[in-house]
Amino acid sequence: MSIYLIVGLLAAVVVYLSTPVVRLVAVRNGIYSPLRDRDVHTVMMPRLGGVGMFLGLAVALLVASQTDWIKAIFHDSTVLWAILAGAAVILVVGAIDDVTDLNSFVKLGGQILGALVVAVWGPRLRVLPLGPIEIQSVPLQIFLTVFVIVLTMNAINFIDGLDGLAAGVAAIGGVAFFVTAYWVHRSALLPNYTDLATLLMAIMVGICIGFLPYNFYPAKIFMGDSGSMLLGLILASGSVVAAGQISSGLYDRASGLPTFLPIILPLVVISLPLVDLSLAVVRRTAAGRSPFTPDRGHLHHKLLDFGYSQRQAVVVMYIWTAFLAFGGAAYAFMYWVPVTIFNLIVLPVVGFLTMNPWLRQNAVASAGQESAQKQAPAQTLHAHTGPLPAIPVPGPRLKSELARYGGDANSADGEGPGLSADPAVLPSPLLRRLHRSVATVTCVSVVASFIALNSVGVVGIYSIMTASLAITVAFGASLLVLHFAVPASAAVAGRTLIVGMMIKVVAFATVFIWLQTPSWVNYEWYQWGIVLAAAAWVAAEVLVFAHQRNAVRADTFGAVEEA
Repeated sequence: MSIYLIVGLLAAVVVYLSTPVVRLVAVRNGIYSPLRDRDVHTVMMPRLGGVGMFLGLAVALLVASQTDWIKAIFHDSTVLWAILAGAAVILVVGAIDDVTDLNSFVKLGGQILGALVVAVWGPRLRVLPLGPIEIQSVPLQIFLTVFVIVLTMNAINFIDGLDGLAAGVAAIGGVAFFVTAYWVHRSALLPNYTDLATLLMAIMVGICIGFLPYNFYPAKIFMGDSGSMLLGLILASGSVVAAGQISSGLYDRASGLPTFLPIILPLVVISLPLVDLSLAVVRRTAAGRSPFTPDRGHLHHKLLDFGYSQRQAVVVMYIWTAFLAFGGAAYAFMYWVPVTIFNLIVLPVVGFLTMNPWLRQNAVASAGQESAQKQAPAQTLHAHTGPLPAIPVPGPRLKSELARYGGDANSADGEGPGLSADPAVLPSPLLRRLHRSVATVTCVSVVASFIALNSVGVVGIYSIMTASLAITVAFGASLLVLHFAVPASAAVAGRTLIVGMMIKVVAFATVFIWLQTPSWVNYEWYQWGIVLAAAAWVAAEVLVFAHQRNAVRADTFGAVEEA
């Protein structure tokens, strides 16, 4: 599993590093998501995030093809390269749509073209998991494969309506799919249990994790159709591969529903997007409109109408996705009767929690109506004749933060392309250092893991990752202590950095000298991993501190000039 995880982390690192560059290109070329009545966002947002996501997929596949053990998947097979080629077609179609807003039927034609590339040269639905039933006709295999891929792409695309929703839903579903596919192959006692579907899910989850820091509320960039359709293609390709493994008998080891598991698993993973897609098609056709005509009737819109904020609505959708995905995947590990009973018990609980704000609103509204009927006739409200309250204007510090995150520092409300003006959503200086430092350690650890893998094998990965985790926990704890102990005004003071480094020296000594070396690691690579992770963390924190310090000085100078 460790090699799958490293490849997934590599995809996450590539997406994480490339997305700011993609965002900069989109901003400079004016590639923004337009403001429409059905949209939830109120500011123009750069898109084209799918470009960075595709780079993560391409780099991960290229590196995996040269990595020991896992490169067996690529031997004498063009399947993965067909998936990459199909993803490239989808990227081009989605990027053009992000820039010019293609006609829905033209976009559908592009989706079919990308799916055809995968179906002709890549995995196909050769077996229906209903019996199973073998499909002899090649044209029928291609047709069904294209249908599944296009359906999944549109399902993910339809649900991409809130910050972080599509990426989070795909990541949660991908984790459930990955765990199940890996367990099925690992428990089959095969001499080589490498699996294409497991690799694709690891890469897809990594892509989503790398993109979410820029896409979760408040988003700095949208993935656009280029990203949502790419996720759909990867997920559908993995589903087709899993469905084609029925005849091998791999899924016969499942304790619950082995014959139907390959079709149940992909369906439950994308069940929430599929439900949203089905409701949208029924709703629009019943109104006499095209199924591709956008509207404001999706599930996430209904949650907002219930009274949820954007972030709360996304979390609710995450909970439903986890319940459906892991509740369905559990059929691979346990007998179907207790799993079904558990799901039937949890379902009404999750449903009640989802409806709770709406029920509370109705109760409050009913109580208000009864109270109004009992009160005396309302008095006439006097018009306000005084001066209107002044609109607060962001100060120099907030302007600097807004400019850094893409907002318009000169607008009266502080809003601009890429961020709300609410200062509460701006991360504190210490938390931003934590975020950047963890990301830097992750990047360094991924590179070092591949070097260690080629040197001493899989144990090298264990060594580097264990060392990185130890340093991340120790150094992260020191930053969190400062975050809660030091006032925000002193976060960028030099003495705060010095105190933080002194705490890290103690933490490093504890990890390097006193913490017992785990038995599953290579001692030499473990020590090197500790040193590399510590150096990466300190370098990242110092650089971020210097940037913050310069920003504060510039803000102070600007405030003096304004005065």
